[in-house]
Amino acid sequence: MNERVAWKSVNPALIAAVVLLATLGSVLVRSAVSGMDAGDTMFRRHLFGLAIGLIPLGVAWAIDYRKLQGWIGPLLLLDALLIISPRIPGLGDEAGGATSWLQIAGFRLFQPSEPAKLVTIVVMAAVIAQYKGEIDKPKDVAKIMGILAIPLGLILLQPDLGTGLVFVAITMGMLLVGGLKARWFAVFALVGVLLTGVVLRSGVLADYQVDRLLVFVDPSRDPQGAGYNLEQSKIAIGSGELTGKGLGSGTQGNLNFLPERHTDFIFAVLGEELGFTGAIILLGLYLVLLITALEISAQSRDLFGSLIVAGIISMWTFQILENIGMTIGLMPITGIPLPFMSFGSSFMVTNMLAVGMLLSVWSHRHAS
Repeated sequence: MNERVAWKSVNPALIAAVVLLATLGSVLVRSAVSGMDAGDTMFRRHLFGLAIGLIPLGVAWAIDYRKLQGWIGPLLLLDALLIISPRIPGLGDEAGGATSWLQIAGFRLFQPSEPAKLVTIVVMAAVIAQYKGEIDKPKDVAKIMGILAIPLGLILLQPDLGTGLVFVAITMGMLLVGGLKARWFAVFALVGVLLTGVVLRSGVLADYQVDRLLVFVDPSRDPQGAGYNLEQSKIAIGSGELTGKGLGSGTQGNLNFLPERHTDFIFAVLGEELGFTGAIILLGLYLVLLITALEISAQSRDLFGSLIVAGIISMWTFQILENIGMTIGLMPITGIPLPFMSFGSSFMVTNMLAVGMLLSVWSHRHAS
């Protein structure tokens, strides 16, 4: 590969956005864990996850994404195995009310549902691309929904409602790009409302999940219990005002008033320490990331590549909106982390792998 070709495989805007996001995230995680007993160890783990993530990023970038299109069956099997693995006796580890972590010999390894998101994206892209931009027949829609049902059903058994919603968002975004007729989205919306009512009345949700939904409906409900996280998050963000209190100077975090500040509520740490200005900078970086991804999707040489990118965009967009929304009370608390910001090796490695997939689509946009 000559220098000219090699340079064309690079997307400077994407790489710059990811580097800046990961740097800002590392700074915020360092600040968030500084007052914890194992803060130094946790920060090193965060950096380790970031460094390890460069490996799948590079591998995905080097591979021609088109070679994955013929692997629907094996990838679908891998998808199911990843998600079901924590349910195997002796392998699963519970955290946050869900058995979603894989452990071996007592050591927590990773969260299989994270890479499963990208496997699902590839499978969905391969299937939807077969319809060449026009999906309308009930049997075709049923086939796609059947593919979604496999990871979604297994995730809800954990139970992990937040991650399940990410899979739904991914599918809806890919169907929009894949040419699903508009009336089907109306059908999905109606079915979604009906299913929500059934789920709420069936007792499927755990008590803490029901409490979170009730707090979303009535933010003043149980401020010392189920509503405590949201209350402290809003206090932290509000107290940051325009420019924040300064890195490491957030009282809500340092005095341990803000729970899960290094993971689910990392945006509250940013709001308190860097203020409205910091929030605008973060949103600006996310905007660059998503607009660049949209450009990659538009310039893809085939529908399969466009759909892969659409799935990644949908995943990131939903996670960003849900995480930031839940920290300010505009969305229910679901435990969804913030891309490139939140502590978590599995989450970081998955995001880096997604970047590699975007770069693969970009670098092969002129391939024959």
